[in-house]
Amino acid sequence: IVGGELRFHNSVHWGSLNYGENLPAGITKDYRYYYYEGAKDIFNIFLNENYKLNDYVNILAEVQFAYHNYKLRNEKYLNNEFEIGNLFINPRIGLNYKYNNRINLYFSYANVSREPNLKNYYDAAESSDGVIPQFELDKNGNYDFLKPLVKPENMNGFELGANYSFNNIASSLNLFYMLFNDEIVKKGQVDRFGQPVTGNMDRTIHYGIEGTLNYKLNQSWEFVLNGSLSKNYISSGSTFIKYRDSQSGIKKTTQLNLAGNRISGFPDVTFNALIKYNYDGFYSQIAIKYVGDFFTDNYDKNLLSYAQKYPGLIDYTDNKLDAYFVVNLYSSYEFELEPYFNSLKLFFQVNNLLNNLYASYGIGKEYFPAAERNILIGMKVGL
Repeated sequence: IVGGELRFHNSVHWGSLNYGENLPAGITKDYRYYYYEGAKDIFNIFLNENYKLNDYVNILAEVQFAYHNYKLRNEKYLNNEFEIGNLFINPRIGLNYKYNNRINLYFSYANVSREPNLKNYYDAAESSDGVIPQFELDKNGNYDFLKPLVKPENMNGFELGANYSFNNIASSLNLFYMLFNDEIVKKGQVDRFGQPVTGNMDRTIHYGIEGTLNYKLNQSWEFVLNGSLSKNYISSGSTFIKYRDSQSGIKKTTQLNLAGNRISGFPDVTFNALIKYNYDGFYSQIAIKYVGDFFTDNYDKNLLSYAQKYPGLIDYTDNKLDAYFVVNLYSSYEFELEPYFNSLKLFFQVNNLLNNLYASYGIGKEYFPAAERNILIGMKVGL
């Protein structure tokens, strides 16, 4: 199989103030305190071959050639303009072994690269707050836009697993190990839009086990389970921090080693369960979700010791989002209304059925509380 993709994206970004008090003269709703134009061109070609060696063994081979080109143009006020192209070759190979009609085993290896986002190179929307382009300086002190400081990430991924299916049961078990070089990770801060600030980490490792189970009791009842246990940590890497020297009171910058710390935003445990019932136009589903605790920055459990050693490093004392458990309910009934309409569906939905109070996400000191119990009633008409 041979395929390809060709896409061109163009965008215009600006910021303005709808309202403010004591603004300088000339600052109106039409005034734009930042403006730039962005573009991204994507060219992808892939080759895929699934070769049947015999009745038991299939070999899958795939390679993708990807060229992604970023552009930032017409930035007002600071006049930074650049263009960056990245060429990636992403190979993947897999082996599938059919043990019998119920069980198959598989192994796969992939090497995948991904470029940073445009805002990793330069977050032009934050330029008024002192954010600068992430590029090396030439001998004249100007930005060398051919030498970005942020790098594409690269992953070597290995998977080993098995699938089992028989009558009304289907299950799978998968072991994975992913070694990243220069993974683009969250740094524990957000920008003015609430989006995470990200950057490279030298080497990171993700490994664990995933499993799924699907059991169909009869035509009406179905049970689905899936979950994962994983470890996600920094193998080697550091970050530059600013702090105030406790002796001299002078602000300093130093490099903080983060090796061994958990990566922010990755829980070690996740679990989901679905109970489905379907009969004669009536459908109901209970969804159960559990997410283990995780850290909101890359300081792990060392947050307080770092803060003690480097005064002024942070202005918060808690970087751990607690595990949470939530249950959602959805039910619907569909009527046939021919010849007037194709169908009419009434639905009833309850989110956070047990009304648990929890934060669903967090970055640094910013936590995002989930909604309390809420009910949605609606109607869908098929024309």
